[in-house]
Amino acid sequence: MDLAPDKGVSKPMVVTLPHLHVASAINEFSPGKMNDIMFNCLKMSREKPCYLELSDGAEQRHLFFRQRQIYAAGRIQDMQFTNTTIKEFLLAASKMSFPQAKCYEVNDKILHSILILFQKKPALKTLTSLIDLDELLDKIESEGKSCIVCATQDDFLAILRYEKGKVTALCHQLSCTTPKESSYREDFLIKIYTLCAQKPMAITLYEDLLVTYAEDAKMIDESFHGDLISHYLSKPPFITLEFKGREIKRLVLDKPTVKIGRTQDNDIAIDNLAVSRLHSIIEEDKGNFYIKDCDSLNGTLLNGKRVGRAKLVEGDEIFIGKHKIIFHRQEGCVEPAGETIEQFDQTVVITPHKVPPKQSVAPKPEHVAPSLVQKTPDGDRVFELKRATVTIGKDFAADIEIGGFLVAKEHAEIARENGAFILRHLHGLRKVTVSGKPVREHVLKNNDVIRIGSEEFIFQE
Repeated sequence: MDLAPDKGVSKPMVVTLPHLHVASAINEFSPGKMNDIMFNCLKMSREKPCYLELSDGAEQRHLFFRQRQIYAAGRIQDMQFTNTTIKEFLLAASKMSFPQAKCYEVNDKILHSILILFQKKPALKTLTSLIDLDELLDKIESEGKSCIVCATQDDFLAILRYEKGKVTALCHQLSCTTPKESSYREDFLIKIYTLCAQKPMAITLYEDLLVTYAEDAKMIDESFHGDLISHYLSKPPFITLEFKGREIKRLVLDKPTVKIGRTQDNDIAIDNLAVSRLHSIIEEDKGNFYIKDCDSLNGTLLNGKRVGRAKLVEGDEIFIGKHKIIFHRQEGCVEPAGETIEQFDQTVVITPHKVPPKQSVAPKPEHVAPSLVQKTPDGDRVFELKRATVTIGKDFAADIEIGGFLVAKEHAEIARENGAFILRHLHGLRKVTVSGKPVREHVLKNNDVIRIGSEEFIFQE
């Protein structure tokens, strides 16, 4: 005999995110299975991106995979999308009550569109009853905007994706049967008007399309077959400061940047005239830690050799003046494997400082070469344009290496032609702008501001 549902009990609502197909459904999920599940998702994401979803009725948790790396994490509760750390996902998963677990296969456009919902604030938030949706889409197309239009109602979610005023994707629930490009908008509107006939739908517009990896993302090398949960939940490394063989300070590296210098505003203050005001920093990047000299007068030595920027491993000894800093990884802390640019998008550019030889006699240049000045949280980085062509992109071989979602390996170039410097947008969906205006080719002038994704450069003659 069929039983009528209990009217007093509300059915848990699970938002169905866009996907190509369900790659796997994990029956009888338990935290003990998490390591194997994550490795399966990593393997799958080598070919196509995917995401792991855990839901127990109270909340949904998502872990996003791309190019065999764990890219980001997020949470949905009461239709609120929140960006989280990977650590938060793993801790929450261990406490969820008998969650359903599924792995969904997606493509880059679907993944990027979903991440925007978790990571960005909408430029517009309204209801279908308060706005003319046709008029909004007409305006986006006439102005040539790149944006995401999202419609939600209960467990339904649909995303219409615009790039330079053209609809390039419609993502909703099962997105494997995609219509022709010319009917993306029509199909989107039919679904929205059908569903909102009885109840208004929420409409959100996102104009900031730059997404990033989780703040605690770490490189996972092909050779790594250990415990991924320990990899992300392990204790952070620490350093010890020694003077004349005696330990005088110990500091846990639990923040992205640790400053070392002579003044008291540094995390490690060394009161010695041989130490610069800001002498060097220790910075974390995707699970690895680096020592970087901040153009100090007397330099920074790592294991007896002067360095600009170098990766730290267990037991490394850093010498600043007469003080020694030793790098330690705590018990159970996994050593991240070496990173490759192709494996993981970057949002921060790190350019090693080249240490000049001790003895060098160079002729005075006839004139100073034009340069690009990159603005970073750690100060300006200067790239002299001495070569006939300088490439910009996320390829390891690029002259100026940048990263980020939708940035190509060779995204742009600056070529010297007939005494002029010409900026060209070569590849990639990310716009190249000069003083706020998108360009394909542009003759650079002094103090032109160039922007590619989150990276900003100033051209100086």
